[in-house]
Amino acid sequence: MLLITNDDGLEDLAAQALSEIGGVSHLTRDPGDALEAVCGAEDFDVVLIDIDQGHHLITLLNAIKTCRQDLHVIAIARDDDKHFKALAYANGAAACFPKPISAVRLATAICKLRRLSPELVAA
Repeated sequence: MLLITNDDGLEDLAAQALSEIGGVSHLTRDPGDALEAVCGAEDFDVVLIDIDQGHHLITLLNAIKTCRQDLHVIAIARDDDKHFKALAYANGAAACFPKPISAVRLATAICKLRRLSPELVAA
């Protein structure tokens, strides 16, 4: 999984979620590095993008989906961002969640996208 965020709390939460399902995460704080990793040799199955950093990351989401249509993208943003879900889905997100999100909910979403058994996620 590739995580694109500047939010240390979300970084910790993603690590916790992945530890529950046995996943590996790569972190980038730079949208250019993220696009290079996705379109380059890196092999990710899920991208978690924190669009809370600004709406320019909606453009990054679109670029990721253009480069790799097989990738599942999960978008996360502030709860008070009324338009983020519509924008994220319109630009290729497979799932959208408001902050805060629990590690269990995030792990469950990752399992569903990877087609893993949700029973692997601790309750």
